[in-house]
Amino acid sequence: MATPNFLIVATNDDVPNLENVTYLYPLKGYCVGFLKEFEFNQIKDVAYLLINRLLDTSAINNLKELLKKIPPNIKGIVFEDLGVYELIKDFKIAKILYATHANCSYQTINCYLKYVDSLIISPDIPKEEIKKIIAKSNKPLIGYGMGHLPCMYSRRTLISNYGKHFNYPVSQVLNLKESVTHIPFFAVENEYGTVIYDDKVYLANFLKDEKLMSIFINPLFIDEAVANLISFFLNDQIEGKTKRFLEHDTIYSLDKEGDQNGC
Repeated sequence: MATPNFLIVATNDDVPNLENVTYLYPLKGYCVGFLKEFEFNQIKDVAYLLINRLLDTSAINNLKELLKKIPPNIKGIVFEDLGVYELIKDFKIAKILYATHANCSYQTINCYLKYVDSLIISPDIPKEEIKKIIAKSNKPLIGYGMGHLPCMYSRRTLISNYGKHFNYPVSQVLNLKESVTHIPFFAVENEYGTVIYDDKVYLANFLKDEKLMSIFINPLFIDEAVANLISFFLNDQIEGKTKRFLEHDTIYSLDKEGDQNGC
């Protein structure tokens, strides 16, 4: 079977040129949860932009002006805030929705696909549900293949607030442990908010055999070369991995008349 295409988050300025790999660059000032962000002049190759902040009116207006200068090597934008769609809907580039915890049913996804070119399937659901979504989607999708799963995003600076309250040294990254289950997490903060990640690396190796536009890999805190990451993914070889929701149902509650597959 042919090697799949990969969409991989860039973590430094010097990324290797590899076949079947396109890089996703977190846009400086418009992302949370990453240690490295990029301005337009730092992105030299054909690439995608990531905009994952939830934006207020001021940020939307500033982004509107910035995107007027978008360079021609940017072939697409991956975004979470639907306000970004309104800014780029007439752009001749790929529009990809990454609503981290919302792209969980094929009906919802097909509603979004009326407006966007593709989206990243949420990793918060079992493998069989992901396969069903891929089979019933109206357009090729992107699967979340590997990376520390984002569990929560807050627009508050949680690490700084914690440090100030408990007189604790403040840093960009803080290791955490849930007090009841003792499950470890880590938090990443910038001035726009905080993202809390699962401590283990999520690996959805089965996606290599699915018909997808691309497979998403986030190398954050995985200290390996990009070529190694791809090899680890293809061969199901990563230390400290987790299947998380792939092998059991997500816990949820519904109204009696509710439909979890509703749009």
